[in-house]
Amino acid sequence: LLAAGHYFAFPELDHKELRFLAERRLVTQNVMAGRGPRGVYIADDQFLSIMINGAEHLTMRVVLPGLQPQEAWARLNLIDDTLNGLLDFAYDDRLGYLTSVLAHVGTGLRMSAVLHLPAVMFGGRIAEQLALAEQHRLLFHGLRAGTDLKFPRVRVARGDDGGERLMAPVKDDALYTDTTGGLAAHVNEAEGDLFLLGNQNTLGLSEEEVLFQVNHVATEMIQAERGAREAILTDNPRGLEDRVGRSLGVATGARLLGFSEGLSLLSSLRFGCSTGQIRGLALPLLNEVLLSSQGAHLEMAAGHDCDEFTLNVERANLFRNRFASVDRKF
Repeated sequence: LLAAGHYFAFPELDHKELRFLAERRLVTQNVMAGRGPRGVYIADDQFLSIMINGAEHLTMRVVLPGLQPQEAWARLNLIDDTLNGLLDFAYDDRLGYLTSVLAHVGTGLRMSAVLHLPAVMFGGRIAEQLALAEQHRLLFHGLRAGTDLKFPRVRVARGDDGGERLMAPVKDDALYTDTTGGLAAHVNEAEGDLFLLGNQNTLGLSEEEVLFQVNHVATEMIQAERGAREAILTDNPRGLEDRVGRSLGVATGARLLGFSEGLSLLSSLRFGCSTGQIRGLALPLLNEVLLSSQGAHLEMAAGHDCDEFTLNVERANLFRNRFASVDRKF
């Protein structure tokens, strides 16, 4: 079942490689900041990762594009059932699976969806979506660039003597993740109009109920976003054209570009792409640039460590190269 993938022991990876995996949402900071023998299995298609000896002995994660909760759960459940037949998972007949975090006791399932809601933000209706999530007892917060302050540094074991080397702080140039799926910001402080919706309890609900709740509320938020886009196209088309046009101009002309500004540009370009304001731009390209513009990705592409100035230069070069052929409609 796990033949189509590879296992990476963390002591064999340098800090840049660990950050690269974190930027691709294949490992969490909990595992990066841990001590002792640990590592991660990564499937060749990068949709599945199994983290070992982080906050839990095993943390299994499936990441799929689009809103596919049933498919994600099917893949995760297959792995879980297979390993359950080989390993002695801590389980209580009354409480369910036992974990190191009380909020994860029960099914241990955390389901989340990353949503891009620029029109909802543009129209000042994000508070309505927060109220909707709270009504269903779901977590809803903005995503932000940077590091979790609980893990400002990364310790990596080295050699057979058990010694450790203290790595540099994780940089504020990526969308890193924790066990809930992303680093939280208030909804009004989301970067790139990106939000994460997910369940906050794993006790008292079945896996099917969790999937239904998250999928149902995510679908409602998507419908609200579509309605807000139609309203903007009707009531304020010039404002939308201005936002998209300015962003395209910066993306194709900048020589220095910070990560947070890059997130803002990508949000506007995705907004323009989905509303027909620009041509020759596909969502897969925007997804690829979002990943590739993160710090460790840029350093891996450059083949060496980079300071903040060099990263901003490389990121600007990436944007100019990727969006040079984009044609605006207006």
